[in-house]
Amino acid sequence: MLSTSVEARHLKGIEVEAAHVFHIRDRSAILRMRETLIHLSARCGQTGAMDYLEYFLTSTENLKKAPYLVLLATRSDVNVFELEAKDLVAAVLIYEYKAMGFYSRVFSTSDFNGSRAVIAPAADRARVCAMVCRYLMERGAQIVMLTFAGDEDETNPEWFANAVGGDKKFLWTTQTREVGATIVLEKTLDETLAAMGKHTRRNLRYYRRKAETELMCSFESDAKSSLSMAQMVELNQTSTHPVTFTTLERRYRTMRALDGLFCVGVRTPDGQWISLLGGRRHHGVSEIAWQMNRGGLDKFSVGTVIRAYLLEHEISIGTNRLSFEGGTSHSMRHAFISEKAIDIVVKKRSAFVFVLRRSAQWRSPNKNFLLQTLVNPALRWDLR
Repeated sequence: MLSTSVEARHLKGIEVEAAHVFHIRDRSAILRMRETLIHLSARCGQTGAMDYLEYFLTSTENLKKAPYLVLLATRSDVNVFELEAKDLVAAVLIYEYKAMGFYSRVFSTSDFNGSRAVIAPAADRARVCAMVCRYLMERGAQIVMLTFAGDEDETNPEWFANAVGGDKKFLWTTQTREVGATIVLEKTLDETLAAMGKHTRRNLRYYRRKAETELMCSFESDAKSSLSMAQMVELNQTSTHPVTFTTLERRYRTMRALDGLFCVGVRTPDGQWISLLGGRRHHGVSEIAWQMNRGGLDKFSVGTVIRAYLLEHEISIGTNRLSFEGGTSHSMRHAFISEKAIDIVVKKRSAFVFVLRRSAQWRSPNKNFLLQTLVNPALRWDLR
């Protein structure tokens, strides 16, 4: 754990004259900061962002990387674990990619929507990201990509250039993306459906009735209390989009172990699950993380059926917002509220980065958002 002073001019707009940067590299050490990070999130208007810190630190993908927690603090006279939320200006959770077991010096927040990795007041998030980029680049990083929830108007090219510039080996760019995947739930189902198109409303009602009539299925609001791993494996084997056993096992294990994680499902009278859906609940928000639908039931539109049940159930328990992690192809996406994420990317002018970009261009990296961004021809890279 290191502490380094950051010059006051880099903190314009933040209510401190100077900040100190601490960083923690170990998962267990980062988890010791959980309660402090939860309180900081609430202070920054991001309630719930760090409630499931352990869940994200141990995701299948993130376990392949090395986590870093970077903290900006108003004091440096204490051990990092003695810092309280009131001592912190911001926090950024970032991961370093590994290649064949070696650290790559390539960093990313691993947070596509930008809602849980950069914890800071909304007006300061871009500035904080610029400072953290600079901090990591000066310590050997080759590429840093930070994503935060915000709006393009919050990115000021002048102060950002000052924060990451000064070294002609650095290039930087930004992009703003629409990442809306949240539906506001009204007091009744009819009021909620009113925000959706006529075709979507019809399908949600029609396919639920069809499944109930022909399959005699029922909805289980607490599927995890009776669901076995063997049942998940069986459904996955016949699923329309099967996942690896490692991913499946983690879903089951975390669902059973962590408070706040939930699983709902639809099954037939003989106990066979035709759809399962899991996620997290906090502060009136339900975040959908995954879904499994049995194949061979296209005419029943099983994915629509479970969403119809889910909407009704979440409203009944007082949920205010329903969010789909990574979005959804379902037509209900047209009712999503507008949400944006901003990516800030800094890279060195080095042989390593050149080779990485060229190899990414050859391989068409559809599953790696960082590599997709690096080879995006629409982005303009600035050198200061």
